Amino acid sequence: MQPSRVLLHRILTPVAATLLATSVVSVGDVTAPTSLASIAKKDDITLADKDSMVAFIDLHVSRLESGDAAERPKARQALLASVYGISSRRATPLFRELYAEQLIPKLKTIMAESDTPQRIAAAQIAGGLGTDSAVSLLMRHITPHEQPDDAVRVWTAASLRPLIVQINVTPSRLNRSIGTLGQAALVEPDWPVLRQQLETLAAATSNQRGEEGGQANLMTLAREQQTAVLTRLIERLKDGELDMLLVIEPHMRRIQQQFLDQNDVDTLRAQARKTVPAVSGLYEAILANWDTIQEDQRRARIAGRALQKAEIMIVLMDNYLTKQSNSTAPKYEDAIVSNNRAPIEAGKTKWATLGDGPAYQ
Repeated sequence: MQPSRVLLHRILTPVAATLLATSVVSVGDVTAPTSLASIAKKDDITLADKDSMVAFIDLHVSRLESGDAAERPKARQALLASVYGISSRRATPLFRELYAEQLIPKLKTIMAESDTPQRIAAAQIAGGLGTDSAVSLLMRHITPHEQPDDAVRVWTAASLRPLIVQINVTPSRLNRSIGTLGQAALVEPDWPVLRQQLETLAAATSNQRGEEGGQANLMTLAREQQTAVLTRLIERLKDGELDMLLVIEPHMRRIQQQFLDQNDVDTLRAQARKTVPAVSGLYEAILANWDTIQEDQRRARIAGRALQKAEIMIVLMDNYLTKQSNSTAPKYEDAIVSNNRAPIEAGKTKWATLGDGPAYQ
């Protein structure tokens, strides 16, 4: 019988550490190979293979750190080639562990000390490694306190997404990272970062890791975090942070799609009960900022589209719970652009207290 992938990960981690610790061959005279493809598919990696790996990493990390604008993307691609993309399907768990063991400390240094382009590249490379250590590295740069550069935080949040599908990453590590990501999003000041954080939470809510990979638990945790973040975004919008519209509006369709793609009865009920009360606060938030929204036509259109998507989702989810809702297909975008509060006031009256009903308790 074949060992499970989770068990295989636990077995290989000490094996990888032992192989690294026992290597005494100098790599100073080792020529870096042009590719690690032949080593990546091995289940039995020799010390000579390891030395070639180290030489390869040293070469391309040096190019990443000190190369010009044309060299850096090539170095990033070289470091990702064996572990990310179509060719990475042949990479063995042992190779991933050994490769990450050598590369992660160098990426850690880059993310702590280098300029923004190199730190972004380091985050992108970490996202392709497919190991617990890569997740841990990214999570050290997820908040403004840990990583003041918002451009880097955008990529630390985005680079978590490919790690969600990597079965070599353990469920416990992913669960912790999604919990930490959700907490970081509650206090994130920059809307482009928030967009990526919500996109990653959305990816976790629809993950396909299977039972052994912790799919159900990760979905539940991610949905809870997503709802908490959405509630907080609407509160911030109500308090006058109008940039939150740039996060809320595109994410409405993502949540709706999650609901439509789901067929588990308990999951659908849980999502509806948590999402509808959160989203129904959007009417009041927009009305509270009406005059300021009117000052910018683009902002007015975004606010209208956000409300239209919100109401479609409210009706969809409430109908699942109560079978009593119906959509009047309101044209909120036209109403807001033409400075007509009446439809939004009516929507608030109709939907604002929906979450107080017995179906939501």
